[in-house]
Amino acid sequence: MIRCPAEQDMPFVPGGVVHFPKEICAECPLKEQCTTSVKGRSVSIHPDEALLIELRERQHTAQGRTKLRERVAVEHTLAHVGQWQGRRARYRGLRKNLFDLRRCAVVHNLHVLARSQVFSTEIQSVACFLDRRSRSSKTSFAMLDLLFPGFS
Repeated sequence: MIRCPAEQDMPFVPGGVVHFPKEICAECPLKEQCTTSVKGRSVSIHPDEALLIELRERQHTAQGRTKLRERVAVEHTLAHVGQWQGRRARYRGLRKNLFDLRRCAVVHNLHVLARSQVFSTEIQSVACFLDRRSRSSKTSFAMLDLLFPGFS
């Protein structure tokens, strides 16, 4: 059962939409707080609402926060690679696009290493070179072949 602010109960099925009768909503003193629709209040419930509630509760635990931090780091990396590579495939064919994805991953890893200050001078120069040449596939492919023999 789902209850509106005026204590009206309606049965619902997960994944469906609950429509409260417009006659009841029209007379209700709490209508301004509840809905602006002349047809009455309607509420949709996600089919997996119980699972979503459980997952939200897990995020508030220590273990859930740890997993969330791991996921955020991975999603951040994927967003960077997506930004460099673009939303669409640059080449025709799986092999060339897989190579382009690997090139973007190498550029990202070089940027991470450059930020870590371990190999800053050498890595920064290579990362900047690959970044500038990322639109020129022949140059970046040749550079990757020199850096990582057998990469392709």
